[in-house]
Amino acid sequence: MNSCHPPTDEMAGLIGIYAFQGFYGFLSVAVYTLNIRALRHHKANLDKSFSLLYTCCAALSLTYFLDHFLIRRFVKLGFFCEYILEHFGEPNYWMMPYKTVASYCPIAILVFHTLIAAHRFSIVAAPMRGVQIWDRYRRIFVCFGFLIPLIFMWFMVPCKSYAELDSEGNGGLDIEYKKVFGFSSSLFAAIAAVFFGFLTLFLTIGMLILLAKLSLRKLTQAEISLIVFEIFMTVFTMIYAFTQGILYYSIYIVKDMELKATVIQFRTFAIDIFILPQAWTLLILSTTVRIYRNRIEIKSEC
Repeated sequence: MNSCHPPTDEMAGLIGIYAFQGFYGFLSVAVYTLNIRALRHHKANLDKSFSLLYTCCAALSLTYFLDHFLIRRFVKLGFFCEYILEHFGEPNYWMMPYKTVASYCPIAILVFHTLIAAHRFSIVAAPMRGVQIWDRYRRIFVCFGFLIPLIFMWFMVPCKSYAELDSEGNGGLDIEYKKVFGFSSSLFAAIAAVFFGFLTLFLTIGMLILLAKLSLRKLTQAEISLIVFEIFMTVFTMIYAFTQGILYYSIYIVKDMELKATVIQFRTFAIDIFILPQAWTLLILSTTVRIYRNRIEIKSEC
């Protein structure tokens, strides 16, 4: 029988996992904030396009993590589960912001990862022309980055959402929505993940092929850092895309519930791998961010 609370023998393990994810997640939130402030305060920034794309992507990642962690994972332990189920168990508009953000943000992050990969590819392929195009039209690219995800989830916006007990019977809640249109959000989420994941991969491979023809001595340290950042970003993106694809495959194609349960257990880690490491890779690779961090540490000591 389904229950709001997970089995007693699993509670300690879940608390340990979520405590670790929370510690790492909120520390990454602080690092993201530091990175954004560093990019905004660096007046001699030569790559304003990348800074803008990264800032938008970071803001989406912060929103998605806080939305997913504070609601989805928190109630998984049973906290406020009965209250939410009692007051929001019927379709309503109060729960829809969570469902909308949870569906919109990962697709938007995928789009911005692709834009960052396209940015690096175009600048490697045609340095002067690429910089001119991105500097001139970066705000237009950003607008497209925020609008494109609506293609994959617009049909969810007018829907009512509701809370129900976890269908797996392991405690906690699922937040579902009552369809107005006959589209599957899982299908479109999987399509977006696979499409933008592989597009990011192909752009990164294309960039590396072009770089193979150049001498690394011609690249500045900042350019090398951004290239390494993109490679890591692509790996993290593909992990998420692979997880989403396998999840849809297990539920709707082969209908393998054991495979589904295995993927769902890994999915929360895949989400964190997808949205959080970009904070740390930029901090480690970017001299700009490290200098800004050191200035803050010096001021705090004074």
